[in-house]
Amino acid sequence: MDETRLQRLQALLQRYELPAWLLCDFRHSNPIAYQVLGLDPTLHCTRRWAVLIPAQGQPEKLLHRVEPHVLQDVPARERLYATYGEWQRVLHEWVQRYRRLALEYSPRGELPTISLVDGGTVELLRFFGAELHSSADLVQELLAVHSEQQLRQLAETAQQLRVLVWEAFAWIGEQLRRGESPQEYAVQQLLLQRLRQQGLVTDHPPIVARTERAANPHYAPTAQDTAPIRLGDLVLIDIWAKPNAPDALYADITWMAYAGEIAPDRFAEPFAKLCAARDAAIELITSAVARREPIAGYQVDRHVRQLLAAAGYAKEFLHRTGHSLGTEVHGAGANLDDYETHDTRRLLPGTAVTIEPGIYRAGEFGMRTEVDLLLWHDCAEVHPQPLQQRLIPLLAEHWQ
Repeated sequence: MDETRLQRLQALLQRYELPAWLLCDFRHSNPIAYQVLGLDPTLHCTRRWAVLIPAQGQPEKLLHRVEPHVLQDVPARERLYATYGEWQRVLHEWVQRYRRLALEYSPRGELPTISLVDGGTVELLRFFGAELHSSADLVQELLAVHSEQQLRQLAETAQQLRVLVWEAFAWIGEQLRRGESPQEYAVQQLLLQRLRQQGLVTDHPPIVARTERAANPHYAPTAQDTAPIRLGDLVLIDIWAKPNAPDALYADITWMAYAGEIAPDRFAEPFAKLCAARDAAIELITSAVARREPIAGYQVDRHVRQLLAAAGYAKEFLHRTGHSLGTEVHGAGANLDDYETHDTRRLLPGTAVTIEPGIYRAGEFGMRTEVDLLLWHDCAEVHPQPLQQRLIPLLAEHWQ
């Protein structure tokens, strides 16, 4: 952690009127602490450590005497402990000095991505008299607000992915015209090859799922578990990737196709509802940003969920509307979620989120549409373009 990062941390604490932030870890139980402090995520640590960053003044770090070197790159006053009593005495001293502390903790566990400090430590700090505040907003400001260059590159990546998906759809259509039934796994491997050729990397192979298999939102084919795509099938492709660079951001998109000339109403109608719900989410966010009004992640999800419920799909929308994007595909910022969690974090300029409503009818079919939305100070952009508005008919002429 350099001086610039420290100044930004302390400015955030002052803005949120928090006296201090306590970052603590045991054997990599708190990856956010490593990211905030700029530590190597593979750092060998076998003992508890803590860093106390005050809103003003010099930070302090508490290290075990067996490993006094592990935070040598963190500019802070060094405190050493050996026994659990010494560990507790320093924590007690910090609580007495600052009392109100930011911590990787979420009230009632509402945000599991933030609830990383163990319950025993939370109990101990409260026993000492601490008033604990979730660090969720601080984490978003530090780890999920990106530069203009990063966001522009994300937009370019999303467009690259759209081109690759269309190529895959075209290949499936060619196979079907020849009377063949291409395997989901073969399509997935084709996409992986094209990602490598484009210089893009991913943490997981793309999802390629036909009709009933797409009813499992996170199904992905393997060499041992794959199915042929036949005439009359739906085809879902969900793909996420980023350039092979440390600060590059993931793009994440989903497109749908129909293995025929004209999709039947039982597929076309629910997909039209999904696209309308997606567009309503885009409009809700875009309008709020244009008016410079705050909008939280849960509000977007609630709006989309109400629309799909009114259309009769309340029980078939099984996940949140969208997630934060970052250097990992699931970023550290606000998610569009009032279903799996209640995410009250505001959508901030410089962040990016997916918008991906879905309908999943077990044993019958699943469908999803997914785009990436970038937030600026006075507007929001959606990528890739054009937005999908109907199922791509793979056997129709000139669908591209």
